[in-house]
Amino acid sequence: MMNVHDAAPIIVPLLVPFLDGVARKVRAVIQKRVGPSIAQSWYDLLSFLRVECNSPVDSLAFRLAPYIAFASAIGMLLFLPFGEKAPLGFKGDIIAFIYVFTMFSAAVVMGALSVPSSYTSAGASREVTISIVFKPLFAVVIGIFAIKTGALTIEGMASALKPSISVLGAYLLLVYLTYVEAGFVPYDIAEAETELLGGPLAEYSGRLFAIMLWAFQIKRFAMIWLLASMLVLPFVGGITALLFQCAAFALIFLGMVVYEAMNARYRIDHAVRNGAIALTLGVFILVIAWTGW
Repeated sequence: MMNVHDAAPIIVPLLVPFLDGVARKVRAVIQKRVGPSIAQSWYDLLSFLRVECNSPVDSLAFRLAPYIAFASAIGMLLFLPFGEKAPLGFKGDIIAFIYVFTMFSAAVVMGALSVPSSYTSAGASREVTISIVFKPLFAVVIGIFAIKTGALTIEGMASALKPSISVLGAYLLLVYLTYVEAGFVPYDIAEAETELLGGPLAEYSGRLFAIMLWAFQIKRFAMIWLLASMLVLPFVGGITALLFQCAAFALIFLGMVVYEAMNARYRIDHAVRNGAIALTLGVFILVIAWTGW
């Protein structure tokens, strides 16, 4: 019989379109609209998956990018603990997680730059700019957790975390980083539908667009689940941990969706400035953690 943590990489991709539907419905309620049904995101994906992509260029990079992004998002799920165990956990898996986490953005940029379009080029430029600031911040936060726990696995870090000044600071940075990397407004700057018509996704259509959109939804789930795991596993173990992870995920997800509905998109320079401040603070907290605090 397949365990829950082994089945997670299969269950989660089927679940995330419904979560996107929940987010759309919550935003609609806050903005006093009826909004689409919760299943609408699945209907959209299924419709796009049945349609061939009308490629604007004969580029292998353009065609491969959605599949690389999707594989990277699934790869992130493989290293996350569902309960106390990850589907593919091993010593040093946090390094592999950082790799596939970064590979996702690289695939998005690769696909966008393979098309001679001002919209995709602007979106790719924004994605690179955001990544230059926030990917190092993620590495710094993980470094703090690694120093405080002596572990290089996600489940090992999460289970061994104990309250301290540096751990509290790292938690706050992880909450901020999760919101940014999950692509919520005001940090959905690269896609920016109202300005760049989807940015890196502007020239995708049909099946390739669906796969890329699906990958973004899975990545959002992975980032929030990582945060939920880091908050729950230091205090709860066994099958109970999975229940608390689900509860923490639901609260974080809904909180972020509500916050998103009340915000307008940042300019790129505002996002970079905020990210640079967070990165500077992260390096300072890393030094504090290194000294034992």
